[in-house]
Amino acid sequence: MRDTFYTAVDIGTSKVTVLLSRVGTEGDLKIFGTGVVPSEGIQKGRVENIEEVKATVQSALAEAQRYIGEPVASGAYVTVSGSHISSINRSEILDNQATQEDISAKMLDGLLKGSFPKIDQGQQVLHVIPMGYTVDGLSGVRNPMGMAGRLVEVEAHVVVGESIVLQNTVKAVESKDLSVKSMVLQGMASAEATLTGDEREMGVVLLDIGAGTSDLVIYRQGAPWYSTVLPLGGYALTRDLAAALRAPLHVAEEVKIKWGSVDPESVPPDEQVELPAFQGQRRPAVPRRALAEPLNARMSEILKMVVARVRQAGMDNWPIGGMVLTGGGAQMTGLPELAAQMVGDPVRVGYPYGIFGLPAQLRKPTFSAAVGLLLWGIKHQDNAQGLGADTEKETKTRRWRPRFRPANNRRRKVGAG
Repeated sequence: MRDTFYTAVDIGTSKVTVLLSRVGTEGDLKIFGTGVVPSEGIQKGRVENIEEVKATVQSALAEAQRYIGEPVASGAYVTVSGSHISSINRSEILDNQATQEDISAKMLDGLLKGSFPKIDQGQQVLHVIPMGYTVDGLSGVRNPMGMAGRLVEVEAHVVVGESIVLQNTVKAVESKDLSVKSMVLQGMASAEATLTGDEREMGVVLLDIGAGTSDLVIYRQGAPWYSTVLPLGGYALTRDLAAALRAPLHVAEEVKIKWGSVDPESVPPDEQVELPAFQGQRRPAVPRRALAEPLNARMSEILKMVVARVRQAGMDNWPIGGMVLTGGGAQMTGLPELAAQMVGDPVRVGYPYGIFGLPAQLRKPTFSAAVGLLLWGIKHQDNAQGLGADTEKETKTRRWRPRFRPANNRRRKVGAG
């Protein structure tokens, strides 16, 4: 057997990350190339300049390939985000009384195709993920393959995005050295790398805070149940801090990373911070608590949006698995404590795990989506056969197809705390 290679391309507002990996004959995943470069030409999940994005992807790919000295041909798994993303839960019923045959892969394929919602011409189905099946009234069936049954119902989580946004992302990534194998919602990619099986089963809210946007995914009974993208991320905090300090954005970003906190009460009131000089002028020291106040206000707004979206999804009670925070914005000092005050415990910061020998520099929340893409690729590599990933027509600019997967192997009031 030959090694199987996987490529992850995580395109964010602040950076582009490319990971090259392979799965050996023993099933072990090894990351052998990493490339990280600042983003250009993309804002809040939308490509604004294809050539600039293409150049940054190629630069990150070249940096990753520098470790091995030669190109590795591999279709890439690519993250997608942005406020154009929406989701819906759909159900479809298969009447198998006429044939009396055991439930087959072909039947499940047709069942999933039937669960596709009617969407506008400018939209594209990104994911159709079975949440569970009901067979002759027996609910909670994870995989009905091979079972006898007359009436089979699937409940599926469908993620939809704007066709033009997705196609422009593909155009920006693809080159003679790189093709797009699949596009993955960023929040779901991060979930692959950070959530435990118990959290998925109990129910959990995952919030991936990027620079331009924040992905929100709710899991219930092992599968995604609700997903959306909030139009605010870490850069909103940077802009607010820049306005408060009357300083350039790059200075505000440096200050936010070094001394920022979203919990003013945890900052000693007499602690002072020496601001970096800019325009040749030294700045007087400022109370560190004064830095925390605008950061707290904006992060509180983001968390209130999360609570509102959870309620909008139809959940009156917070999942008992709590909330997992990941992405670059999850590294803000005081964020777990602030989130716990607003939604109740448990709240934790999610780091990539599940890969033996994962390099230390990748064990950070900012790389959760990139690492998760690799895990997603391994889990879904064979789903194009048997579960109907070919349900959508190809175009010259889009060789990727929607990915299917089998469903994965009390609560508190929302906003309590």
